[in-house]
Amino acid sequence: MRSHFGRALVVFCVLWGVVPRANAFYIHLHGIVTEHFSGDAMKGVQIRLVKDSIDRETIITSGNGKYELYLERGYNYQVWFHRADLVTKHVAIDAREVPLFPDVPFYDMDLQMTLFTWLDGFAFDIFDAPVGKAEYKHSVRNLNWDIDYTRELQPRVERVMVHYEREVDARARKQATAAATAKRNRRKRVDF
Repeated sequence: MRSHFGRALVVFCVLWGVVPRANAFYIHLHGIVTEHFSGDAMKGVQIRLVKDSIDRETIITSGNGKYELYLERGYNYQVWFHRADLVTKHVAIDAREVPLFPDVPFYDMDLQMTLFTWLDGFAFDIFDAPVGKAEYKHSVRNLNWDIDYTRELQPRVERVMVHYEREVDARARKQATAAATAKRNRRKRVDF
């Protein structure tokens, strides 16, 4: 009698622990972090999940640049992409309006992020704002990216990137000129 009760208790505990997790709704956020110009996967990028203004989790990309996070409904998130030598970017995901019992067991959000090298003295202020915003839309019953926000931001980001590329080229030319001048000055002088 005692062994049947013990087995039943173990089975109940196992099922009790598994069933809520199997039925719990989640948001699967994943993607690849790549270099803006080359498209190469970026290793060592920190992806920091901030949930209702509190740091919750930080993961680091491996050599393939892939990442994945699991978010819950009912919270406001910021997802930051950072590495010391790169320009930091972030997105905002508002999951506060996701219903208690959505139509599907999870939402899938594929977010590809491109990053590029930081330049001292260059104004990257535009990236203080999120590069993308998503929120729950009752009309389509899903989390959707705010396309109007992206359309408004995109031309401004493109202008910054044009100035960035020009600055990179100008600094490379200046460095090449300085290196060539230094090389000429190092030649031995021969007096007759």
